[in-house]
Amino acid sequence: MEIMGVIAELTKLSAAAGASPQARAECERLAKKGEQYAKTIAPVNKTGRPHRLPSGYVDNPGDYRDSIRGETLFKNGKWRGRVGAYDYKSHWIEYGTSKMPKQSIMRRTAGHLRGSSS
Repeated sequence: MEIMGVIAELTKLSAAAGASPQARAECERLAKKGEQYAKTIAPVNKTGRPHRLPSGYVDNPGDYRDSIRGETLFKNGKWRGRVGAYDYKSHWIEYGTSKMPKQSIMRRTAGHLRGSSS
């Protein structure tokens, strides 16, 4: 029974560690690091000219890159960091289309943060 008590205490400590100010600071640091890395590898229209869609929307060079954000969230009792792109074409850039190969910006960013090159 004593071992079960130790396990219960360790479980409580583990839950408290995820909600600590240190965990939040580390999540913020890694989210910003991921944001910076993703912005360095994000594709940008090199012509420098805005692209007008048939709907009338003007897509300016760098819109995708500028939409990348590193955020810190408190979810399910733990601090979590995430990096995401919020431009309308983010999904196409990440996963590709029939006419454009995938770029995998977020996957490569996650690999960079984990310490691998993929």
